[in-house]
Amino acid sequence: MEKRTIIALVLMVIILFFFQTYFAPKQQPKQPQATEGVQTKETPQAKDEKIVTKTAKSEAAPAPAKKTERPLAKVEKRDPKDVYVETPYLKVTLTDLGGGIRSVWLKKYKETVKGTRNKEVIEDVKPFIYIPKISDSINNETIDDRTYFKPDRENITITDKPETLTFTGTLEDGKKVRKIYTFHPDSYLIDMKAEFEITDKDKTAVEFAVISGKKESSYVFKGPFVYNGKKLEQIDKIEKTMDFSKNYTYAGFDDGFFAFIWIPDEGSKPPLSIYKTDSGTPVVRLSPDKGTLSGKLFFGPKQSDVLKSLNVKAEKIIDFGWFDIIAKPLIMFMNFTYRFTHNYGIDIIILTILIKIIFYPLSVKSYKSMKEMQKLQPMVAKLKEKYKNDRAKLNQEMMGLYKTRGVNPMGGCLPMVIQIPVFFALYKALSGAIELRHAPFFWWINDLSAPEDLFSFVIPGIGFTVPVRILPLIMGITQVIQQKMTPTSADPLQEKMMLFMPIFFTFLFWGFPAGLVLYWLVNNVISIGQQYYINKKVT
Repeated sequence: MEKRTIIALVLMVIILFFFQTYFAPKQQPKQPQATEGVQTKETPQAKDEKIVTKTAKSEAAPAPAKKTERPLAKVEKRDPKDVYVETPYLKVTLTDLGGGIRSVWLKKYKETVKGTRNKEVIEDVKPFIYIPKISDSINNETIDDRTYFKPDRENITITDKPETLTFTGTLEDGKKVRKIYTFHPDSYLIDMKAEFEITDKDKTAVEFAVISGKKESSYVFKGPFVYNGKKLEQIDKIEKTMDFSKNYTYAGFDDGFFAFIWIPDEGSKPPLSIYKTDSGTPVVRLSPDKGTLSGKLFFGPKQSDVLKSLNVKAEKIIDFGWFDIIAKPLIMFMNFTYRFTHNYGIDIIILTILIKIIFYPLSVKSYKSMKEMQKLQPMVAKLKEKYKNDRAKLNQEMMGLYKTRGVNPMGGCLPMVIQIPVFFALYKALSGAIELRHAPFFWWINDLSAPEDLFSFVIPGIGFTVPVRILPLIMGITQVIQQKMTPTSADPLQEKMMLFMPIFFTFLFWGFPAGLVLYWLVNNVISIGQQYYINKKVT
């Protein structure tokens, strides 16, 4: 194979190897599961699953102002009581200690692809612990971990109409604080209204925080974001408090496949800021200048149709970075074909076939160029011997030879170079498109967005677990076959390098999502067929 083709392969390997470093956003530090101010409690919905509850003490705002004399209610010596609300879309746990939302479960999504941990309940998901446990404070005295609220209702199951739940808390001086939640039977939205009996001198704050989010993928943005009506700002790094004032349409937290969004009501938009606690947790702080705060809380998937229905351009949070312009059309195409196939694995195969058909003329030209380059190898060898001490002259003579014979030295590697953006766009799609999360193909391939999981074995004496994956092995075999059918170079060193490439690619793809390996495998199989056809036609 021509030297420049090898260079293209090596470049692709380097890009793959360093992809996480250059294209993946930096993750926020993982928070401790059990520290001071953090408690763990089981819920009836999932007795074998732990839910972390954040108290306002562990997430206090930095450098609080001097406290005033306003007294808060004394903490009762009893365990907090939970109130459970279930809709067709959500399972929500609220607590009377602070009257806030403690956890949210999405009923239409599983936490794990197998989803067999608790057979007694609907298999649901906790892909994140977004706790808009409204860390309310008045004059920098936190309400949530000091005041017990009284709910006006017990557990609620919503089926056909919206239902409202109200928590009322009383401060020691008799002033009331109310939190009103409205749940809907056909939406991931929760209407939220907070009412404070305050004077003009009082300062209030409402905070939303994310802790211990489950890291399903490291190749997509995760963290807080703010949309100002024109541009989405994804906040990778928080050096100091970021003040957005009222210049925003919505804000929230992104967790890859899912998101939490705060959407203020018209006329009730409080100043917004984002800061990071000492433990590294990003916090969205709202500072209402009135005694009322109202808006909508969205807990749900980053699905285009769902986000568009919010009517605030929330679909902007679906962002695949540099490859967004390619990834979104790929997803749109697969969503279209899915209407007929009902299998995203088949859709990836169809997509691969379409791409190969589009680039077939280029593949023919590339193959012919490689055959011509192979014929020129004896002449190139003579030129190298003749001008071995004059590199500039050698390059000049070689370019002249290629021009005379009408050969493009880069023609052999062009199809592979063109595929690189498509490859990475599909990678990003598999890492962040909710449609592909837990999407099965067939038999043991039950999640195209994750590495294949057939079975694993432990190496005796070492304790190292080795996953057995069939798709990368088959892909490696097709790579060998394709290489055998490709015109080779007369250079023995280059031939040895090419023999090593299938092995390297097999190990490289071992940890890639099954959908990506499937794409490359089908691409190899089609390339083998194309090369066989072109070879018969040329000869």
